[in-house]
Amino acid sequence: MMSTLTVFYVKLLLVVVSSAVIWWGANNDSFWQKLQQNKQEKLAIWVSLILFRLIPFVLIYGVLQQTPRGDVPFFWGKATQAYQWKLVYRDFISFHAPLFAYLITFPLVVWYSSKAIVLLMVAAEALIIWMTYLAYQRRSQPDALKTTLLYTVLSGPMIMVLLGGQEDIWMWGIAAWMLLTYLRSRDDGFGLGIQFSMGLIVIKATFIFWFFPLWILLKKRWNFLLGMITIGVPSLVVLYAIMKLDFLMPVQMGTTNLLTPNLFTISRPWLTFLFGCLPTLTVFSWVGMVITLSASVLAVYRFRHFTLESTLPLAYLATYLAMSIFQPTSVGYYAFAYLLPLIMELVDWKKQRDVVFLLFFNLLLVVQPFIFTYINSPTYDDLTVFSQPLFVLEYTLQVLNVACFGWYLWQVYRKNVSPSQFA
Repeated sequence: MMSTLTVFYVKLLLVVVSSAVIWWGANNDSFWQKLQQNKQEKLAIWVSLILFRLIPFVLIYGVLQQTPRGDVPFFWGKATQAYQWKLVYRDFISFHAPLFAYLITFPLVVWYSSKAIVLLMVAAEALIIWMTYLAYQRRSQPDALKTTLLYTVLSGPMIMVLLGGQEDIWMWGIAAWMLLTYLRSRDDGFGLGIQFSMGLIVIKATFIFWFFPLWILLKKRWNFLLGMITIGVPSLVVLYAIMKLDFLMPVQMGTTNLLTPNLFTISRPWLTFLFGCLPTLTVFSWVGMVITLSASVLAVYRFRHFTLESTLPLAYLATYLAMSIFQPTSVGYYAFAYLLPLIMELVDWKKQRDVVFLLFFNLLLVVQPFIFTYINSPTYDDLTVFSQPLFVLEYTLQVLNVACFGWYLWQVYRKNVSPSQFA
């Protein structure tokens, strides 16, 4: 098994190679024109997924026989419990929604290995990429194919799913499913409410966050709420009947685990210096939640008269970008939850500034988590940590990460939506 440092060097190499390919792709319009003229868009996407997801998976876990890292060992622990039909929350710990642990056991029926969970994550991401492409193609976005293919090349998501086994993009998967449904039916009521509730029982509690900005954009709000209730209330009744209040475990855990980078972690040493001591993390978590929801609602409020096809992704982006900034339990890898819609909505490949900023953001997402872990995950309780160069470097990367989150949130706020997209 490769050492942690060797894996990091491989990640850096991937960053360099993928950045070069993306820069070339962003500045080579003739290639995309030829690809579209040959009408091989769908084939191109699946070939790209094979090249940049399936083949690397086979190389990493088949040829090199690497052991899954990141969140996969934790997923494996609860998947093996769920595989024995033990009860989530009551018999084993889970940060996720009640059905998540049971869903990740499906591949174990065929292949009883933690590598099967990584393969499931790869397959799920591929499906979500495909749904996103279909949605933006139906919205007649000119660069839908180009953006989809360049996303598959981007090293950040590639590393997050292949080496980290991250599942956060599943949240965007529900949102993309909702967007596709709306594009077919032009109905944002009952059916979308049912789909939204599926995210709450399948993925994680933080999926509820984007309900608030979404609510002000809906035209059939009460029908949507009725759809949520149709799934939500029976689910809560069953959960309470089986395990009483143990099903609140993900909510309780979500306010007690300090993660990084976010506004709290970068302000922590300065706040401690100024005030001597700080309120509990739980207090900061609830305050951060209020600010997150307020910021996301304010970011999309001016879009409330536009159609949901153009505003649903903005509500989603505003929520989780704000969460990355203000929630002290947010980690940089949560960007996997919104990188795909971010690139679709906020990156103009004709603007070099957008491309450079994306590549820089991608670099930060790969480098900062490694250095943070390498120096034993410092909490920066006071200013004395800045006497060590590695700590200063990692802290600076945190600041830059949060600045990137803020810049993209600002881009959502000032996003131009075509007047033709009024409801």
